[in-house]
Amino acid sequence: MKKLLLIVIFCSNLIFGQNILSFSNDQYSGINGSLFSPTTSYFNPNKWDVNIISEDILLTNDYAYISDQNIIGLLKGETKTANLKAGIRGETHSNILDFTTKNSVSYHLENDILGPSISFKKKINNQTFRLGFFSRLRTQGSIKDLDNYFRFSNQKELEPRNYTFEPNKTNAMNWGEFGLNLSTNLHTTNTSELIIGTNIKYLLGLDGAYVKNKSAIKLEAIPTSTSTISNPDADIYASGFDIEAGYSTNYDFDRDQYILRNRGNGIGIDLGVSFVNRRINDELYDFKFSANLLDIGLVKFKGENHHFYNPSQKIQIRNNPNLDGVQFESIDQYLRLLSKEIYGNEIQSKTENNFSIGLPTSLHLNLSKKIIKNHYLNFNLIQRMPIFENSLKRVNVIQTSYTIQKDGFGIGPSLSIYDYENVTLGGYVRIGPLILGSDNAIPILFKQKKLTSANFYFGLKLYPFWNSEAKRRSREPCECE
Repeated sequence: MKKLLLIVIFCSNLIFGQNILSFSNDQYSGINGSLFSPTTSYFNPNKWDVNIISEDILLTNDYAYISDQNIIGLLKGETKTANLKAGIRGETHSNILDFTTKNSVSYHLENDILGPSISFKKKINNQTFRLGFFSRLRTQGSIKDLDNYFRFSNQKELEPRNYTFEPNKTNAMNWGEFGLNLSTNLHTTNTSELIIGTNIKYLLGLDGAYVKNKSAIKLEAIPTSTSTISNPDADIYASGFDIEAGYSTNYDFDRDQYILRNRGNGIGIDLGVSFVNRRINDELYDFKFSANLLDIGLVKFKGENHHFYNPSQKIQIRNNPNLDGVQFESIDQYLRLLSKEIYGNEIQSKTENNFSIGLPTSLHLNLSKKIIKNHYLNFNLIQRMPIFENSLKRVNVIQTSYTIQKDGFGIGPSLSIYDYENVTLGGYVRIGPLILGSDNAIPILFKQKKLTSANFYFGLKLYPFWNSEAKRRSREPCECE
């Protein structure tokens, strides 16, 4: 099951893409760019802007990899899993799904679907407003520096007699957003503007889960009578754990299907302010600086909370006849089995019927400078700032891009640094209503010694009542005497 899940994650990258931050610097990004900065739609020269559908996904991990492969090569479906007995490993063979031997591992997953959304410009008493409505489906989960205890079984090595599993926590959420985007010019001169914007979002919780391991877990491996170097096997016992966990899901395990229901509610808000230099009749600016605080809010779920606490008693977690051979049917069934094993009562671990998961709050700073007409040099910084209990954590990004922005065409190569250590190259292209791109494009075409992630972004937009820059200018009031 663990290896099957990893293959599914890799295959998901064949279709979708990641956080296409470089596209948000395009002034024609409109309602799409407002997800990164609520003031972005204000700078769209087109009066109307409609997003039909767009999708992006970000996956980073340092646990599993596919050897000597690129994303296009995965379409052939020839990937095999490492086989130690046959001597097949990622280090020696191509197109092998294998696992690292690092002491700790991390992963981060974001999926973002922007559904039907619209934005339009309106003047009220000589004040320009940009109003937008958007629908959005988001999924996110992550874990940081988890003890890689699996490295022993992945290498077919005998676990150490005593091992300490350090405290850690993880969470994940699947939720919908229905939002209002509003921006306007707070102060205007002949050469500059101060713009403020906000996204106000109703949050619909679909699935959520969290696990908090609050104390070090002591693991003891006792080799069985049949264990050998070539076939290691050991009974594993755990003690000293203090774990809180909660979950809520729309998946119906009895009927084996996903049933869409409201599992939680919440309110979220994004705030943004931008300062720009531009001449009063120019559509495109000369310089822009914006500061944005994104995803302030949380979702309150109806679900189950459990607490597993055992400071001293040893619980057998491998080769346990009470657990081995039991067919997994639901999360509730598994938690009841654990509760009975620890407390002797299958419902004693249950504590409450609700919990909260915070949105992935972050600070986004953006600087954009015109080099020549329609050419811009851009800088972005996204720094996660979790503020609520069980908050999701957005990936940190530093990025620079060079964009060319015209009415029916845009392009922007980019260089990104994720979590201050992973450097990627990519970019986007906008041709009429179609946007394609990737912030990590090299693994799509070129084979990687260890393929851990690669991304592809797409979007489809409409510009109702579209016309050229010359026609738009002809309708502007004349400032001459």
